[in-house]
Amino acid sequence: MNVLVLMDLIQDLDVILPIVERMRTDRRFVVTVAITDWLDKVSPRVSRELLARSVVPLVITKKDAISGLEPDLTRVNAVITACETNHPAHRVPHAVVRRANNRAIPTYTLQHGLENVGLTYFEPYPDHDGPIEIASSTILTWGPVEKLPAEVSPTMRARCFAVGTPKPPQPPRVELPLHRQAGPVVAVFENLHWERYTDSYRDAFIQDLRQVAAARPAMTFLLKPHHAGRYLAKNSHLLADAPANIVLADPTVPPWEAYTASAIIGSVDAVITTPSTVALDAARAVHPVAVAGYGMTLPVYEPLPILTSAGSWLSFIDGVGVASSDLQSRLGEFRMRHVIEGDAVGRILDRIAADASRTSEEKRSG
Repeated sequence: MNVLVLMDLIQDLDVILPIVERMRTDRRFVVTVAITDWLDKVSPRVSRELLARSVVPLVITKKDAISGLEPDLTRVNAVITACETNHPAHRVPHAVVRRANNRAIPTYTLQHGLENVGLTYFEPYPDHDGPIEIASSTILTWGPVEKLPAEVSPTMRARCFAVGTPKPPQPPRVELPLHRQAGPVVAVFENLHWERYTDSYRDAFIQDLRQVAAARPAMTFLLKPHHAGRYLAKNSHLLADAPANIVLADPTVPPWEAYTASAIIGSVDAVITTPSTVALDAARAVHPVAVAGYGMTLPVYEPLPILTSAGSWLSFIDGVGVASSDLQSRLGEFRMRHVIEGDAVGRILDRIAADASRTSEEKRSG
């Protein structure tokens, strides 16, 4: 069967690539990977990773995808997207999926984050009116369907199928472009561009990072902005006169463009993050991780440590080198709450193949 895999966001690659890799070795599937011209321009890593696996991507324009001119669906038997909703940020995959649905082509979208808009996250968005809707005929979730929030509509819940996350649990350890230091490396991830944060939250996060870095000069604090939002890269004046042991990993700077969150997580000693899927990625890698809270209600992230002050940052990082059964227990409980363990990619491929077989049988009998 011919499967079209579509990517439009920088973070799509992490969840899609394991599926593409497996499909290429599975005789049941012939895979075409389409990426938008925008993605190809802003993230050369996507094409580079695909070409390294002998996958030549089909580059389509966002304009033509939205208008229905691309990609060609004539011989496509299934469409997979990494993230698809009616939110403006997802208009390309949403348009392609709706067109495929009109042709009775099975469509699949992946849960792409711990707080997935319209699926596990329901706060209002200032740039979108009305409810978030997902058009795909099957929504592949990380955790059990029965544990999805009550806000998920019955019609959407009926289309959900639990598979786990396709991302590998143990990211490889790589050599980061850092000056060699004897002390620990703490990765600090931020997605401060998100509308959910108040100015006081942003100010507290930045102030405590600076204060903690100054208090622990032997440690390196590798600051990783969100690949697309890049809040602290775009507002670098907020780090003016910051301690020298804060290293900004700006993804638009060539030495850092290739380093995703997963690559960094696997290569550091501890992780601190604003509310983000990074917390789950670190927990699955069994790396110490804490979440910056500052007054936010974060039940999704329980029972991980929630940081509320410079003192709580210091308590967390100072305990990293100590084997803590309590922290390990917290990481395990957090993982089990949100992800079905096992071969998620295998489950995805088997589901798609089973749907295709059933569709073919229905057409023959009809």
